[in-house]
Amino acid sequence: MTRLPHLLPRSLMGRIFAVFSLTMLVFLAGGLALFYRYQFLQHIEETQDSAMTLVEVAAQTIEDSAVIGDYDTVRRTLSKMLVQSPFKSAAFLDVAGGSIRLEAPPLPPSHAAPDWMRDLVAEKLYDVNRVANVGGKDYGVVRLSFDERKLAAQMWTMVAETSALALIVFVISLALMRTLLRRWLDNLGRLRSFENDVAAGRITAAAALHADAPSEIQEAIQAVNRSADSLRAQFGQRIDALMNSLMQHKSAMDQAAIVCEVDIGGRIAEVNELFVANSGFTRAELVGMPLGAVGRPADPDHAWQPGPQVWNGEVALAGRNGVRQWRRTIVPMFEGERIERYICIDIDITERKEFERAIVENAKRQTLIAELGRKALADNDLDELFAEAAEAAARGLGTPGAALFEAGSDGSVLLRAAAGRLAGAHGQRVDAAGPLLPQPSSMSLRPWMAPLAEQHGLERGLDACIGSADSPFGLIGVYDDGLRNFGPDDANFLRGIGNILATAIERRDARNRLTYLAQYDSLTSLPNRRHLALGLEQALARAAAHGRRAAVMFIDLDRFKNVNDMLGHGVGDQLLVQAAARLQACARAGELVARLGGDEFAVVLPNVSGDDDTAALAAEIIQSLGQPFYLQGQQLFVSASVGIASYPEHGDNAEILLKSADTAMYGAKNDGRNTYQFFARAMHENAALRLQTEAQLRRALERGEFMLHYQPKLDLAGATVSGFEALLRWNHPQRGLVPPLEFVSILEDTGLILPVGEWVIGEVCRQLKAWQADGLPLAPVAINLSARQLQQDDLAGAIERIVVGAGVEPTLLEFELTESMLMTNPEAAVETLSRIKALGMRLSVDDFGTGYSSLAYLKRFPLDALKIDRTFVRDLPHDSDDALITKAVIRLAHSLNLKVVAEGVENVEQIRELEKYDCDEIQGYYVSRPLPAQGAAAMLVDKQLATV
Repeated sequence: MTRLPHLLPRSLMGRIFAVFSLTMLVFLAGGLALFYRYQFLQHIEETQDSAMTLVEVAAQTIEDSAVIGDYDTVRRTLSKMLVQSPFKSAAFLDVAGGSIRLEAPPLPPSHAAPDWMRDLVAEKLYDVNRVANVGGKDYGVVRLSFDERKLAAQMWTMVAETSALALIVFVISLALMRTLLRRWLDNLGRLRSFENDVAAGRITAAAALHADAPSEIQEAIQAVNRSADSLRAQFGQRIDALMNSLMQHKSAMDQAAIVCEVDIGGRIAEVNELFVANSGFTRAELVGMPLGAVGRPADPDHAWQPGPQVWNGEVALAGRNGVRQWRRTIVPMFEGERIERYICIDIDITERKEFERAIVENAKRQTLIAELGRKALADNDLDELFAEAAEAAARGLGTPGAALFEAGSDGSVLLRAAAGRLAGAHGQRVDAAGPLLPQPSSMSLRPWMAPLAEQHGLERGLDACIGSADSPFGLIGVYDDGLRNFGPDDANFLRGIGNILATAIERRDARNRLTYLAQYDSLTSLPNRRHLALGLEQALARAAAHGRRAAVMFIDLDRFKNVNDMLGHGVGDQLLVQAAARLQACARAGELVARLGGDEFAVVLPNVSGDDDTAALAAEIIQSLGQPFYLQGQQLFVSASVGIASYPEHGDNAEILLKSADTAMYGAKNDGRNTYQFFARAMHENAALRLQTEAQLRRALERGEFMLHYQPKLDLAGATVSGFEALLRWNHPQRGLVPPLEFVSILEDTGLILPVGEWVIGEVCRQLKAWQADGLPLAPVAINLSARQLQQDDLAGAIERIVVGAGVEPTLLEFELTESMLMTNPEAAVETLSRIKALGMRLSVDDFGTGYSSLAYLKRFPLDALKIDRTFVRDLPHDSDDALITKAVIRLAHSLNLKVVAEGVENVEQIRELEKYDCDEIQGYYVSRPLPAQGAAAMLVDKQLATV
């Protein structure tokens, strides 16, 4: 400290300037340090909060997409989250182990911050993780990783800019201070002149200092005096205004809040009128009463005790006006350091609490309804759904018991599911003494329910019918011990559960009917081709597991067509029914008899000892079918050709065995019919022809031998051409037009379908552009996709590249797929089709009804139309089963908002029948055979067809 005076400048101006500079430097450095620290913490906090907000906003989209497997939307959402954000990566980690990870572009080197700042930022931040949860089920985790380099660069840029600005301000302040000091200290010279006058005796010190003081000093003193007077006047006005404001605030508080004064012992000393009116006590009763007696705290462990702290909490007051809810604040009032009294301010929140309770209860019920609805769509087990419904009803209405009854045809009801006290009565049957009618408005129990309710201590109930009031499936009810009054909202909640259950039951019945129609032949009631394939696969699996042999027979009725042609389809159908019965009579236990279609049957032999055993059964079948059939009073004779294929000699799976048996059956026909043949390898002599065809197909695309024909589709409502289906044709140099059946399967097997499929899409786009250039009205063109194409990597990307390159409107393209293709890998199919759909193109299922598809999956595919296979249309309107199937498919499609196209329409009767079923479009030879591009163009010129 002794050396400090020697370090200071000698002049006053120098010292003031030095002190000012040092002070400015200290305050500037300290201010910048505090500013940087505040900005750093605030930036980190805002970044973290923004990240949490961003992930919560995006979580709903990601959760909805994860539920339906739409990972392309998840990827796009993650990509959007990285745009202009502080993240270096965004990822979605699937619970199955899969992940989608996107990285933000790296920061340019020119924007890098020092490593110590980057480490400081990294220490404060943590990755954001958000669990994607829907309905209590986890689908994955959304993870956002911060880019500490980017955030450090932002902070470093701010530090550099503010430091530069502070330095400029510091330099300007020093220059300004130096200038002002020079001007201000010039007055010191006048003081020295005044001092010299006094020393010279020209003026007396007293007179000069008082009478002849410089005007600046006099004006300064006068200004100080005026300022003091003004401050005194202002302070007086402020005090008056403050007192007036305090009085107004007190009056407003008395009018708006429930207020009382409490002494230091915790007893009420004074209350306002609102306190008296709302508490239900008189003023005399309240004064002196402990404050704790007027309002029980919601949390007993947090009760108020006299002390220096402000207390906040909710209290329940059970007074003469009933139970009221108050929000209470108790503020201590101090006299110096001693507490003088307490001010208690209460706000009545009873109505708000009741409103909040109603909202929570309604939200709980809506959640239960939504969860039950999701389970009804996803679950096929009605017993489990019924149990969930009974539990939801009891939880939603807070009753001790709930039950679901199924109405019986004999007037009784069966307790199918129960919850709470009634759970022990599950499976009990009660005589309802008549049909179930809607419950009257009273909450009394139904007569047949009273004994059961009495056993379990229940007195009141509320129920709702499941299904229509005329013929309900049953009812669902909730039951209480007599303390509960049910209201309209309760009845609506219960009816909502009943409606969900009724919908689930209707879906179950429709699914069972469609399942039966899809697996059994409607004419003979035999298993159909699909059922046969499943049964054969199971038989082969058992044979392989036990080291046994198995076999399959392919049976075709010889010259059956003559029966149809001469006696009509009705007689032919009767013959098929009798033939099916004879086949079943020949079959032994465990053997499966199926009708493949037309006059073709098959028999699966799951366990054969040898060829002699199989031959004996084949001979028995031929002998049985060779017996006369008695139809319409006359005898009819047919014979049968039987082909036999054995496992494992002739194939190791169902498809190969059926093909081998079919080949053997044609061998039997070539041998004169009415006989049987075992499959032989020599029957595949056409393999060489297939190899030759494959080699020619590999050069066909390069040589431009492929061409497209277009088969029109007719809109039944307007009788106009609504679109075309593009069909591939091979114009062979020597053979001419080769039927598609001869080469499409080869394209599929060899993988040539991929480049050929892309050529088809490009050719359709080229043809559409050509028609547009000719000024023709355009109609959508459907393109068939193969199974290999659907499995192709980035099929949607290839389609988008071709269509965008051609400049064709995507809505003019439609892609057709079969059921079996969709069900091979449903999850992958949903993803691929969703991407194609997002491009603006239409999607349809071809040959619907011939494959197999789960309705639960079918509704997940982004489809626009179903095409009914020609096998269901062929026998319309004479075949009642085909008519029933067709009608059911159309209704199903319309319920899913899908259009329906009927294939294979060949006569007016079929059209009239389809019109009655509200079919949207038809396609077949009756409308037109497939046409070359010129013929299709002619139809576009006149899109209106003559009505039939």
